[in-house]
Amino acid sequence: MELVFIYIVGLDDDFIRNQGFNFSSNYNFYVSFCNERYELRQKECRNILPENFFDSSSCITNITAIIGENGSGKTTLLNKLAKDYLGVRKIKCEPEYEIYYEEEYKKDMYIAVYIENGELICYRNIDRFANFTGVKDIYLFEGSEKLTEMVRNNTRFRNISRICLTNSMYPAWNGIAADKSIDKIHLNMNSLNVLKNMFYEKKCKKIKSARFLQYQDIIKECRKNQDFQQVLDVIYLQYMKEKENGILTQNINGNLTVRFLLFTKYFYDKFKGIENSGEQGKYLKECYDKVKALMSNFDSQLLKQDVFCSLYIDLLFELHAYAQVVETDEGKNIRNKQALLKYLKESIDILSERKDENAEFFNEALNEIQEYEQCLSLCRMHPNSLPVSDSAYVAYKEIEYESSSYYGILNLVRKSAFERKYSFVLKYIDIGGLKLASGERALLNFFSWLYIVPYFRCIDTSLETSLRDNILLLIDEIDLYCHPLWQQKLIYYLIEEARALFSGKKVQIVFTTHSPIVLSDMPQNNVIYLTRKNGRCVIDHTMQDTKTFGANIYKLFVTIQNPLIQR
Repeated sequence: MELVFIYIVGLDDDFIRNQGFNFSSNYNFYVSFCNERYELRQKECRNILPENFFDSSSCITNITAIIGENGSGKTTLLNKLAKDYLGVRKIKCEPEYEIYYEEEYKKDMYIAVYIENGELICYRNIDRFANFTGVKDIYLFEGSEKLTEMVRNNTRFRNISRICLTNSMYPAWNGIAADKSIDKIHLNMNSLNVLKNMFYEKKCKKIKSARFLQYQDIIKECRKNQDFQQVLDVIYLQYMKEKENGILTQNINGNLTVRFLLFTKYFYDKFKGIENSGEQGKYLKECYDKVKALMSNFDSQLLKQDVFCSLYIDLLFELHAYAQVVETDEGKNIRNKQALLKYLKESIDILSERKDENAEFFNEALNEIQEYEQCLSLCRMHPNSLPVSDSAYVAYKEIEYESSSYYGILNLVRKSAFERKYSFVLKYIDIGGLKLASGERALLNFFSWLYIVPYFRCIDTSLETSLRDNILLLIDEIDLYCHPLWQQKLIYYLIEEARALFSGKKVQIVFTTHSPIVLSDMPQNNVIYLTRKNGRCVIDHTMQDTKTFGANIYKLFVTIQNPLIQR
């Protein structure tokens, strides 16, 4: 299902008002207001694109570029396209709400033409309407059977997942909306926090223990967006290594580093130290004191010589946060890693003997740690010239690029993220080593965020499926931070990625750009030129004859956006 035209009515003070936008070279609709009604008409198209022009597999149905100077309405138009357009005129409501509902309806008045299974269909919530095109017309109003069926079963243009993506630091979009599957998801620096919270909420097990739950909440709160992005980076690196052909394949090729945070780090982030937690951390302080006593004879320098000691101590703390009553003879003499591991195994065995419902969870956590330890057993500790006794000494494993451990850690992180119901390791892991330029960082953000979408059900298991049958991918400032050489390849790689990630779906892409280099890959009539006139967003029809596809980049630059060079 593909959006080929939308007419936005808008309110008197809206930036976009009474404007129609065509998204395909193959259709040219327009709306005029005559005789107190909106009239849909169609013009003949001059340059028809062949079928499957953008993608021979027919997964990518259409791509449209939106271009214009700053403030011309590019992002505003994308925001409009992100709406679900299910608003209809309220027929019955309390008198005091009549003005409110009428304003909301006028704000959402639209006429939209989609192509669905080869048939053009016009959907509208406007009653004063005349259709002069021969296109099938469906009027949606309160109580209409078609509207009810669309909302209930996510059919027709409700059968579209809208993915809104931008690398901008000031996005207008945020949040996630879902009903059985993704309705709309915003991927940007701000919404990453929402995804991060959902991810760690899923990876932290809920156990009927106030202490344990409080500690898990502290972990979720203190894990930063950067920690989540590290996981996304590694998952996407694993995908790139399988694919062996991507825009970043040749650029991201350095060693990785891995260390694991000690649970006390979260207490510092939350309370500036457990000693300062007061009444709020009273019971966790009791667990902390218990673990501190157990570890009083432990060789602390081992924490800087073996990164996995931290993880085993973290597991020790979580065990005591869950069940402080666990006692073993080994617990009286934990001096080294071997004794610590023995104590953990005995403690979990005691839970199993009691037929404790959470014994298996702790056993799985121990197994997961040991999987990572085995994977990284051949990796060296990163050299550090400071004495081990120095508080600034930081220990981490260095994973050589393309070694067996490198591929192993990529696979393990993906397994922990997508295959394990819970992950103990991902709550504490700290992955570094990627040395990226701003353009590389922007592209890795872009594609790693996009990659997570088909697997979204792994984060939100309440969904029946991650995505609907059709996808509208809306990208704001697609070229942001990108080197010209990457801009030149961006559309090609975007098509390749979308086709691979959304196989079996129908994908329509609409993006904004300032780049004539990106624009040179676009057919002339698949470009919408916007300008600002009398305080409103309007189409700049003077630009519609500008040649874009395969055009000279200098000429495009001069024509589109550089008045100084023009002069």
